[in-house]
Amino acid sequence: MGIRTAFQQTRWITIGALAVAIWTVVVWFEVLGLIEWTAMDYVGRSAVGGVIGLIVLGALVVLLVALFGELGEEEPAPESWPPT
Repeated sequence: MGIRTAFQQTRWITIGALAVAIWTVVVWFEVLGLIEWTAMDYVGRSAVGGVIGLIVLGALVVLLVALFGELGEEEPAPESWPPT
């Protein structure tokens, strides 16, 4: 499966998924930059909250990669109608 195949089969879903993936990576780096590693309190921008946020964003990226894998699949294709 490639991006080209996914783009040919489902253009708008591929563009939307790419936009979400790019946005997720940008937000991931913003969260990484905002984490205060020295502050160990649990209120505000703490390291614990930041790491949990990075894990959630990473899981979203994994789901988007799985979506790209499914977009480019050609099998199983629907059966032709009427059956021969």
